[in-house]
Amino acid sequence: MEFDKNDQITYLSNSIKHESAGGFVFFEDNKTHELFVTLLRKFDGRYLIPKGHIKKDEKTKDAAIREVMEELNLKEIPEIISFIGVDSYTFTLDNSNTIHYKNVHLYVFQLKEMSVIKPKIDEGFKAAEWMPFEEAIKKISFDKKNLLRARQCFYYNKPIKIYKDLTDIKSLTIAIPTHNGEFTI
Repeated sequence: MEFDKNDQITYLSNSIKHESAGGFVFFEDNKTHELFVTLLRKFDGRYLIPKGHIKKDEKTKDAAIREVMEELNLKEIPEIISFIGVDSYTFTLDNSNTIHYKNVHLYVFQLKEMSVIKPKIDEGFKAAEWMPFEEAIKKISFDKKNLLRARQCFYYNKPIKIYKDLTDIKSLTIAIPTHNGEFTI
């Protein structure tokens, strides 16, 4: 496998170290509050998140945005909600004993609408899909724990709508429990 000379890849005597970035792209339906996440499906059936190599002299968050936009063919820039950490793992490629060490800098993103997404076929992806979170957690091939952490970070850090005037709120219900709990005001 050939790698781009501008990628942050370090060749050592018996191993290769990769620096990558990417993340979890969420959309929350404003009416139903159902949470959707994007996943890429490889031709072998595995579901993955969008990610890729960081370029030399590129910041990790800029690489994550670039990779998400490239691999999903997004036209709009996703909003970064949170950085969730670095996932590190090793792998080998077919017909090679060389160990590859990979660090993936993971971010949580939000899109304001469920944008049209398409797979990057030349990178081995068959489909790019918006999935309800419950379905995605069952189908994702790797990163199950990171997907759960990403959802937690999404809800904890997402921007909230602040009302300037209570007349902006269509309805408001207030329940005040009474001393004995049987009645409310």
